[in-house]
Amino acid sequence: MEDLFGLYINFLNWFFNSAWIWLPFVLGGVFFNLWIYYIQRAYWQSFDWVMLEIKPPKEILETPKNMENIFAGVWSAVGSVGTKYKKYVLGMLQDYFSFEIVGLNGEVHFYLRVLKKYRDLVEAQFYSQYPHAEIKETEDYISGIPSDIPNKSWDFWATKVKLEKDSVYPIRTYPQFMDKTKLGDVFLDPLAGFMEIMGKLKFGEQIWIQLIFRPMPESWAKAEAQEHIAKLAGKPAAAKKEGAFAQDWRTWKESIAGVSKELVTNKAAVSATAKPAAEAPASKMMFLTAGEKDIITAIEEKISKRVFETKLQWAYIARREIFSQANVTAVNGLFNQFTTLNLNNFKNDAQSATKADYALTAYRKAYKQRKMIKTLRTRSFWEKGFVLNTEELATVYHLPTEQVRSPITPFIEAKKGSAPVGLPVE
Repeated sequence: MEDLFGLYINFLNWFFNSAWIWLPFVLGGVFFNLWIYYIQRAYWQSFDWVMLEIKPPKEILETPKNMENIFAGVWSAVGSVGTKYKKYVLGMLQDYFSFEIVGLNGEVHFYLRVLKKYRDLVEAQFYSQYPHAEIKETEDYISGIPSDIPNKSWDFWATKVKLEKDSVYPIRTYPQFMDKTKLGDVFLDPLAGFMEIMGKLKFGEQIWIQLIFRPMPESWAKAEAQEHIAKLAGKPAAAKKEGAFAQDWRTWKESIAGVSKELVTNKAAVSATAKPAAEAPASKMMFLTAGEKDIITAIEEKISKRVFETKLQWAYIARREIFSQANVTAVNGLFNQFTTLNLNNFKNDAQSATKADYALTAYRKAYKQRKMIKTLRTRSFWEKGFVLNTEELATVYHLPTEQVRSPITPFIEAKKGSAPVGLPVE
Protein backbone atom coordinates (compact mmCIF):
# COMPACT_ATOMS: atom_id res chain seq x y z
CA MET A 1 0.00 0.00 0.00
CA GLU A 2 2.84 2.35 0.86
CA ASP A 3 4.47 1.58 -2.50
CA LEU A 4 1.28 2.54 -4.33
CA PHE A 5 1.02 5.73 -2.31
CA GLY A 6 4.65 6.51 -3.10
CA LEU A 7 4.03 5.99 -6.82
CA TYR A 8 1.03 8.30 -6.61
CA ILE A 9 3.11 11.03 -4.92
CA ASN A 10 5.87 10.64 -7.49
CA PHE A 11 3.36 10.94 -10.31
CA LEU A 12 1.93 14.15 -8.85
CA ASN A 13 5.42 15.58 -8.46
CA TRP A 14 6.24 14.75 -12.07
CA PHE A 15 2.88 16.10 -13.24
CA PHE A 16 3.27 19.50 -11.60
CA ASN A 17 6.99 19.80 -12.27
CA SER A 18 6.37 19.28 -15.98
CA ALA A 19 3.52 21.80 -16.10
CA TRP A 20 5.76 24.28 -17.87
CA ILE A 21 5.70 21.87 -20.84
CA TRP A 22 2.02 20.94 -21.16
CA LEU A 23 0.24 23.86 -19.46
CA PRO A 24 0.93 26.42 -22.25
CA PHE A 25 -0.68 24.07 -24.77
CA VAL A 26 -3.76 23.59 -22.57
CA LEU A 27 -4.15 27.30 -21.89
CA GLY A 28 -3.50 28.07 -25.55
CA GLY A 29 -6.29 25.70 -26.59
CA VAL A 30 -8.70 27.23 -24.08
CA PHE A 31 -7.83 30.77 -25.20
CA PHE A 32 -8.21 29.83 -28.88
CA ASN A 33 -11.69 28.39 -28.32
CA LEU A 34 -12.77 31.43 -26.29
CA TRP A 35 -11.39 33.73 -28.97
CA ILE A 36 -13.28 31.94 -31.75
CA TYR A 37 -16.46 31.99 -29.65
CA TYR A 38 -16.16 35.74 -29.08
CA ILE A 39 -15.22 36.91 -32.58
CA GLN A 40 -17.78 34.70 -34.33
CA ARG A 41 -20.63 35.98 -32.18
CA ALA A 42 -19.46 39.54 -32.64
CA TYR A 43 -19.46 39.01 -36.39
CA TRP A 44 -22.86 37.27 -36.33
CA GLN A 45 -24.41 40.16 -34.40
CA SER A 46 -23.29 42.51 -37.18
CA PHE A 47 -25.52 40.71 -39.72
CA ASP A 48 -28.10 43.02 -41.29
CA TRP A 49 -31.22 40.95 -41.93
CA VAL A 50 -34.38 41.74 -43.85
CA MET A 51 -37.69 39.84 -43.71
CA LEU A 52 -39.48 39.41 -47.02
CA GLU A 53 -42.93 37.98 -47.64
CA ILE A 54 -43.66 36.34 -50.96
CA LYS A 55 -47.25 36.24 -52.15
CA PRO A 56 -47.80 33.60 -54.83
CA PRO A 57 -50.13 34.17 -57.79
CA LYS A 58 -53.60 32.65 -57.69
CA GLU A 59 -52.72 30.01 -60.28
CA ILE A 60 -49.28 28.43 -60.07
CA LEU A 61 -48.49 26.12 -62.94
CA GLU A 62 -44.85 25.84 -61.93
CA THR A 63 -43.58 22.75 -60.10
CA PRO A 64 -40.99 22.46 -57.32
CA LYS A 65 -38.44 22.22 -60.14
CA ASN A 66 -38.66 26.00 -60.33
CA MET A 67 -37.86 26.22 -56.64
CA GLU A 68 -34.92 23.89 -57.17
CA ASN A 69 -33.54 26.35 -59.72
CA ILE A 70 -33.88 29.12 -57.10
CA PHE A 71 -31.86 27.15 -54.55
CA ALA A 72 -29.22 26.47 -57.21
CA GLY A 73 -28.98 30.22 -57.83
CA VAL A 74 -28.76 31.03 -54.11
CA TRP A 75 -25.87 28.55 -53.82
CA SER A 76 -23.69 31.24 -55.43
CA ALA A 77 -23.28 32.73 -51.93
CA VAL A 78 -20.86 29.90 -51.12
CA GLY A 79 -17.36 30.88 -50.03
CA SER A 80 -18.21 34.01 -48.05
CA VAL A 81 -15.32 32.96 -45.78
CA GLY A 82 -12.50 32.91 -48.28
CA THR A 83 -9.34 32.77 -46.16
CA LYS A 84 -8.09 31.49 -42.79
CA TYR A 85 -7.53 35.11 -41.79
CA LYS A 86 -11.20 35.92 -42.28
CA LYS A 87 -12.23 32.81 -40.34
CA TYR A 88 -9.86 32.84 -37.37
CA VAL A 89 -9.04 36.53 -37.02
CA LEU A 90 -12.16 38.32 -38.21
CA GLY A 91 -14.52 35.53 -37.11
CA MET A 92 -16.38 35.47 -40.42
CA LEU A 93 -19.04 32.80 -40.93
CA GLN A 94 -20.55 31.31 -44.05
CA ASP A 95 -23.61 33.40 -44.88
CA TYR A 96 -26.93 31.60 -44.57
CA PHE A 97 -30.63 32.02 -45.36
CA SER A 98 -33.94 31.14 -43.73
CA PHE A 99 -37.01 30.27 -45.82
CA GLU A 100 -40.12 29.90 -43.67
CA ILE A 101 -43.71 28.67 -43.92
CA VAL A 102 -45.91 30.16 -41.22
CA GLY A 103 -49.51 29.70 -40.18
CA LEU A 104 -50.86 32.79 -38.39
CA ASN A 105 -54.39 32.69 -36.99
CA GLY A 106 -55.62 30.60 -39.92
CA GLU A 107 -53.59 32.27 -42.69
CA VAL A 108 -50.60 30.73 -44.46
CA HIS A 109 -47.61 32.96 -45.22
CA PHE A 110 -44.32 32.35 -47.03
CA TYR A 111 -41.35 34.29 -45.68
CA LEU A 112 -37.73 34.76 -46.73
CA ARG A 113 -35.26 35.97 -44.11
CA VAL A 114 -32.06 37.00 -45.89
CA LEU A 115 -29.11 39.30 -45.43
CA LYS A 116 -29.73 42.67 -47.04
CA LYS A 117 -26.75 42.23 -49.35
CA TYR A 118 -28.48 39.17 -50.85
CA ARG A 119 -31.92 40.71 -51.22
CA ASP A 120 -31.49 41.53 -54.91
CA LEU A 121 -30.09 38.06 -55.58
CA VAL A 122 -33.01 36.29 -53.90
CA GLU A 123 -35.67 38.50 -55.47
CA ALA A 124 -34.15 38.05 -58.92
CA GLN A 125 -34.15 34.28 -58.50
CA PHE A 126 -37.81 34.21 -57.43
CA TYR A 127 -39.03 36.57 -60.14
CA SER A 128 -37.20 34.55 -62.78
CA GLN A 129 -39.07 31.40 -61.75
CA TYR A 130 -42.34 32.90 -60.46
CA PRO A 131 -42.73 36.08 -62.57
CA HIS A 132 -46.25 36.81 -61.29
CA ALA A 133 -45.39 36.57 -57.57
CA GLU A 134 -45.07 39.61 -55.32
CA ILE A 135 -42.27 40.13 -52.79
CA LYS A 136 -42.36 42.87 -50.20
CA GLU A 137 -40.51 43.71 -47.00
CA THR A 138 -42.40 43.05 -43.79
CA GLU A 139 -41.93 42.84 -40.03
CA ASP A 140 -40.78 39.67 -38.34
CA TYR A 141 -43.88 37.71 -37.32
CA ILE A 142 -42.15 36.57 -34.11
CA SER A 143 -41.78 40.16 -32.88
CA GLY A 144 -45.37 40.10 -31.63
CA ILE A 145 -44.78 37.07 -29.41
CA PRO A 146 -43.74 37.62 -25.76
CA SER A 147 -40.13 36.74 -25.00
CA ASP A 148 -40.98 35.18 -21.62
CA ILE A 149 -42.82 32.18 -23.08
CA PRO A 150 -44.10 30.00 -21.52
CA ASN A 151 -46.24 32.25 -19.35
CA LYS A 152 -49.78 32.36 -17.99
CA SER A 153 -51.24 33.34 -21.35
CA TRP A 154 -49.18 31.38 -23.90
CA ASP A 155 -48.05 27.77 -24.25
CA PHE A 156 -45.41 26.57 -26.65
CA TRP A 157 -44.11 23.39 -28.29
CA ALA A 158 -41.07 23.24 -30.54
CA THR A 159 -38.34 20.96 -31.79
CA LYS A 160 -35.44 20.74 -34.17
CA VAL A 161 -35.72 18.13 -36.91
CA LYS A 162 -32.82 15.98 -38.05
CA LEU A 163 -32.16 13.07 -40.39
CA GLU A 164 -32.50 9.48 -39.20
CA LYS A 165 -29.41 8.30 -41.10
CA ASP A 166 -26.25 9.86 -42.46
CA SER A 167 -26.72 12.87 -44.72
CA VAL A 168 -25.48 11.01 -47.80
CA TYR A 169 -28.80 9.13 -47.91
CA PRO A 170 -31.53 11.27 -49.54
CA ILE A 171 -35.08 11.80 -48.36
CA ARG A 172 -38.12 11.31 -50.59
CA THR A 173 -38.17 14.15 -53.11
CA TYR A 174 -40.80 15.77 -55.34
CA PRO A 175 -40.30 13.51 -58.42
CA GLN A 176 -41.47 10.65 -56.19
CA PHE A 177 -44.70 12.53 -55.38
CA MET A 178 -45.96 12.10 -58.94
CA ASP A 179 -49.11 9.97 -59.16
CA LYS A 180 -48.83 7.95 -62.36
CA THR A 181 -52.01 5.94 -61.73
CA LYS A 182 -54.21 8.75 -63.06
CA LEU A 183 -54.53 10.09 -66.59
CA GLY A 184 -51.37 12.11 -66.92
CA ASP A 185 -48.87 12.68 -64.14
CA VAL A 186 -50.44 14.42 -61.14
CA PHE A 187 -48.19 16.03 -58.54
CA LEU A 188 -49.31 15.24 -54.99
CA ASP A 189 -47.98 18.34 -53.26
CA PRO A 190 -46.51 17.48 -49.83
CA LEU A 191 -47.35 21.03 -48.69
CA ALA A 192 -51.07 20.30 -48.97
CA GLY A 193 -51.25 18.72 -45.53
CA PHE A 194 -49.27 21.51 -43.87
CA MET A 195 -51.46 24.19 -45.45
CA GLU A 196 -54.61 22.33 -44.45
CA ILE A 197 -53.56 22.28 -40.79
CA MET A 198 -52.41 25.90 -40.86
CA GLY A 199 -55.66 26.94 -42.52
CA LYS A 200 -57.67 25.49 -39.63
CA LEU A 201 -55.77 27.33 -36.90
CA LYS A 202 -57.90 29.47 -34.63
CA PHE A 203 -57.21 33.08 -33.75
CA GLY A 204 -54.34 32.94 -31.25
CA GLU A 205 -52.70 29.85 -32.78
CA GLN A 206 -49.50 29.85 -34.86
CA ILE A 207 -47.27 27.27 -36.55
CA TRP A 208 -43.74 28.19 -37.64
CA ILE A 209 -41.59 26.06 -39.95
CA GLN A 210 -38.07 27.41 -40.48
CA LEU A 211 -35.73 25.94 -43.11
CA ILE A 212 -32.29 27.44 -42.45
CA PHE A 213 -29.49 26.61 -44.87
CA ARG A 214 -26.03 27.68 -46.02
CA PRO A 215 -24.24 26.59 -49.20
CA MET A 216 -21.49 24.00 -48.94
CA PRO A 217 -18.50 23.42 -51.24
CA GLU A 218 -18.53 20.39 -53.52
CA SER A 219 -15.72 18.75 -51.56
CA TRP A 220 -18.35 17.17 -49.30
CA ALA A 221 -19.73 15.14 -52.21
CA LYS A 222 -16.28 14.00 -53.25
CA ALA A 223 -15.31 12.81 -49.79
CA GLU A 224 -17.97 11.52 -47.43
CA ALA A 225 -20.48 10.41 -50.05
CA GLN A 226 -17.91 8.60 -52.19
CA GLU A 227 -16.66 6.82 -49.10
CA HIS A 228 -20.17 5.48 -48.41
CA ILE A 229 -20.62 4.40 -52.01
CA ALA A 230 -17.31 2.51 -51.96
CA LYS A 231 -18.30 0.78 -48.73
CA LEU A 232 -21.69 -0.28 -50.09
CA ALA A 233 -20.13 -1.50 -53.34
CA GLY A 234 -17.44 -3.46 -51.51
CA LYS A 235 -14.61 -1.44 -52.98
CA PRO A 236 -11.39 -0.97 -50.97
CA ALA A 237 -11.21 2.31 -49.11
CA ALA A 238 -9.09 4.93 -50.80
CA ALA A 239 -5.73 5.42 -49.15
CA LYS A 240 -5.46 8.66 -47.24
CA LYS A 241 -2.95 11.12 -48.60
CA GLU A 242 0.08 11.68 -46.39
CA GLY A 243 2.27 14.71 -46.24
CA ALA A 244 6.05 14.42 -46.33
CA PHE A 245 6.37 14.78 -42.54
CA ALA A 246 3.64 12.21 -41.83
CA GLN A 247 5.20 9.75 -44.25
CA ASP A 248 8.66 10.14 -42.68
CA TRP A 249 7.17 9.74 -39.19
CA ARG A 250 5.32 6.54 -40.19
CA THR A 251 8.46 5.08 -41.82
CA TRP A 252 10.53 5.91 -38.73
CA LYS A 253 8.05 4.18 -36.41
CA GLU A 254 7.88 1.10 -38.62
CA SER A 255 11.69 0.93 -38.78
CA ILE A 256 12.03 1.13 -34.98
CA ALA A 257 9.37 -1.56 -34.59
CA GLY A 258 11.18 -3.77 -37.11
CA VAL A 259 14.56 -3.43 -35.38
CA SER A 260 12.99 -4.18 -31.99
CA LYS A 261 11.30 -7.28 -33.37
CA GLU A 262 14.56 -8.48 -34.96
CA LEU A 263 16.43 -8.11 -31.66
CA VAL A 264 13.77 -10.10 -29.78
CA THR A 265 13.06 -12.86 -32.33
CA ASN A 266 16.46 -12.97 -34.05
CA LYS A 267 14.61 -12.94 -37.38
CA ALA A 268 15.04 -10.40 -40.12
CA ALA A 269 12.14 -7.98 -40.22
CA VAL A 270 10.36 -7.22 -43.44
CA SER A 271 11.03 -3.70 -44.64
CA ALA A 272 8.11 -1.32 -44.30
CA THR A 273 8.55 -0.32 -47.92
CA ALA A 274 8.76 -3.91 -49.16
CA LYS A 275 5.39 -5.25 -48.02
CA PRO A 276 3.76 -7.63 -50.50
CA ALA A 277 0.83 -6.07 -52.28
CA ALA A 278 -2.43 -7.43 -51.00
CA GLU A 279 -4.69 -8.97 -53.57
CA ALA A 280 -7.54 -6.59 -54.33
CA PRO A 281 -10.87 -8.02 -53.21
CA ALA A 282 -13.47 -8.68 -55.84
CA SER A 283 -16.19 -6.04 -56.17
CA LYS A 284 -19.55 -6.89 -54.61
CA MET A 285 -21.51 -5.05 -57.30
CA MET A 286 -22.54 -8.25 -59.08
CA PHE A 287 -23.83 -9.70 -55.81
CA LEU A 288 -25.85 -6.66 -54.71
CA THR A 289 -29.62 -6.87 -54.58
CA ALA A 290 -31.80 -4.52 -56.61
CA GLY A 291 -32.54 -2.51 -53.44
CA GLU A 292 -28.85 -2.11 -52.62
CA LYS A 293 -28.12 -0.91 -56.15
CA ASP A 294 -30.98 1.58 -55.85
CA ILE A 295 -29.39 2.97 -52.67
CA ILE A 296 -26.07 3.55 -54.45
CA THR A 297 -27.88 5.18 -57.37
CA ALA A 298 -29.82 7.46 -55.00
CA ILE A 299 -26.63 8.59 -53.25
CA GLU A 300 -24.93 9.28 -56.58
CA GLU A 301 -27.94 11.32 -57.72
CA LYS A 302 -27.88 13.34 -54.49
CA ILE A 303 -24.24 14.33 -54.81
CA SER A 304 -24.73 15.27 -58.47
CA LYS A 305 -26.48 18.50 -57.34
CA ARG A 306 -25.51 21.48 -55.21
CA VAL A 307 -25.65 20.80 -51.48
CA PHE A 308 -26.42 22.91 -48.42
CA GLU A 309 -25.79 22.45 -44.73
CA THR A 310 -29.30 22.61 -43.32
CA LYS A 311 -31.14 23.18 -40.08
CA LEU A 312 -34.88 22.49 -39.83
CA GLN A 313 -36.97 23.54 -36.83
CA TRP A 314 -40.63 24.17 -36.18
CA ALA A 315 -42.94 25.35 -33.42
CA TYR A 316 -46.59 25.46 -32.42
CA ILE A 317 -47.63 28.35 -30.20
CA ALA A 318 -51.08 29.18 -28.89
CA ARG A 319 -52.96 30.74 -26.03
CA ARG A 320 -53.35 28.29 -23.20
CA GLU A 321 -57.13 28.08 -23.44
CA ILE A 322 -56.97 26.82 -27.06
CA PHE A 323 -53.60 25.03 -27.11
CA SER A 324 -54.09 21.65 -28.83
CA GLN A 325 -51.56 18.84 -28.66
CA ALA A 326 -53.35 17.34 -31.67
CA ASN A 327 -51.79 20.02 -33.88
CA VAL A 328 -48.33 18.96 -32.70
CA THR A 329 -49.09 15.33 -33.54
CA ALA A 330 -50.48 16.30 -36.94
CA VAL A 331 -47.42 18.30 -38.01
CA ASN A 332 -45.05 15.61 -36.76
CA GLY A 333 -46.99 13.10 -38.83
CA LEU A 334 -46.74 15.21 -41.98
CA PHE A 335 -42.94 15.06 -41.90
CA ASN A 336 -43.31 11.32 -42.52
CA GLN A 337 -44.23 12.16 -46.12
CA PHE A 338 -40.55 12.64 -46.86
CA THR A 339 -39.64 9.12 -45.69
CA THR A 340 -38.02 6.45 -47.82
CA LEU A 341 -37.42 3.54 -45.46
CA ASN A 342 -34.36 2.16 -47.22
CA LEU A 343 -32.82 5.64 -47.54
CA ASN A 344 -33.61 8.45 -45.09
CA ASN A 345 -36.29 10.34 -43.21
CA PHE A 346 -36.85 13.20 -40.79
CA LYS A 347 -37.21 12.73 -37.05
CA ASN A 348 -37.47 15.04 -34.06
CA ASP A 349 -34.34 15.88 -32.12
CA ALA A 350 -35.05 14.54 -28.63
CA GLN A 351 -32.58 16.93 -26.98
CA SER A 352 -34.34 20.04 -28.28
CA ALA A 353 -37.98 18.87 -28.23
CA THR A 354 -39.83 20.82 -25.52
CA LYS A 355 -40.91 17.89 -23.42
CA ALA A 356 -39.48 16.23 -20.33
CA ASP A 357 -40.04 12.94 -18.52
CA TYR A 358 -39.24 11.60 -15.07
CA ALA A 359 -37.55 14.09 -12.70
CA LEU A 360 -38.04 17.88 -12.58
CA THR A 361 -40.27 17.78 -15.64
CA ALA A 362 -41.80 21.26 -15.24
CA TYR A 363 -38.43 22.96 -14.76
CA ARG A 364 -36.71 21.10 -17.61
CA LYS A 365 -39.63 21.67 -19.99
CA ALA A 366 -39.69 25.41 -19.26
CA TYR A 367 -35.92 25.60 -19.78
CA LYS A 368 -36.21 23.88 -23.18
CA GLN A 369 -39.09 26.14 -24.19
CA ARG A 370 -37.18 29.34 -23.42
CA LYS A 371 -34.10 28.00 -25.19
CA MET A 372 -36.08 27.06 -28.31
CA ILE A 373 -38.02 30.35 -28.51
CA LYS A 374 -34.68 32.18 -28.49
CA THR A 375 -33.31 29.89 -31.21
CA LEU A 376 -36.42 30.39 -33.35
CA ARG A 377 -36.39 34.15 -32.84
CA THR A 378 -32.71 34.61 -33.75
CA ARG A 379 -32.50 31.83 -36.39
CA SER A 380 -29.01 31.09 -35.10
CA PHE A 381 -26.99 28.41 -36.86
CA TRP A 382 -24.09 27.48 -34.59
CA GLU A 383 -24.45 23.72 -34.55
CA LYS A 384 -23.49 21.33 -37.31
CA GLY A 385 -26.44 20.73 -39.59
CA PHE A 386 -27.34 17.91 -41.95
CA VAL A 387 -26.89 18.04 -45.72
CA LEU A 388 -29.67 18.44 -48.30
CA ASN A 389 -29.29 19.12 -51.99
CA THR A 390 -31.34 21.53 -54.11
CA GLU A 391 -33.95 18.90 -54.96
CA GLU A 392 -34.52 17.98 -51.31
CA LEU A 393 -34.77 21.62 -50.23
CA ALA A 394 -37.27 22.34 -53.01
CA THR A 395 -39.39 19.42 -51.83
CA VAL A 396 -39.65 20.83 -48.32
CA TYR A 397 -40.04 24.51 -49.32
CA HIS A 398 -41.78 25.67 -52.49
CA LEU A 399 -44.75 27.80 -53.42
CA PRO A 400 -47.99 25.79 -53.43
CA THR A 401 -48.95 24.30 -56.77
CA GLU A 402 -52.36 24.60 -58.40
CA GLN A 403 -53.47 21.35 -56.73
CA VAL A 404 -53.27 23.11 -53.34
CA ARG A 405 -56.29 25.35 -53.07
CA SER A 406 -56.15 27.24 -49.79
CA PRO A 407 -58.46 30.27 -49.65
CA ILE A 408 -56.73 31.54 -46.54
CA THR A 409 -53.36 32.05 -48.28
CA PRO A 410 -52.70 35.65 -49.39
CA PHE A 411 -52.52 35.35 -53.19
CA ILE A 412 -51.96 37.90 -55.93
CA GLU A 413 -55.35 38.21 -57.62
CA ALA A 414 -54.14 39.84 -60.86
CA LYS A 415 -51.16 38.91 -62.98
CA LYS A 416 -48.49 41.49 -63.61
CA GLY A 417 -47.99 42.65 -67.19
CA SER A 418 -45.43 44.76 -68.97
CA ALA A 419 -46.14 48.31 -70.10
CA PRO A 420 -47.47 48.80 -73.65
CA VAL A 421 -44.89 49.30 -76.36
CA GLY A 422 -44.38 52.93 -77.32
CA LEU A 423 -45.80 54.36 -74.08
CA PRO A 424 -44.61 58.00 -73.88
CA VAL A 425 -42.35 58.80 -70.95
CA GLU A 426 -41.00 62.08 -69.68
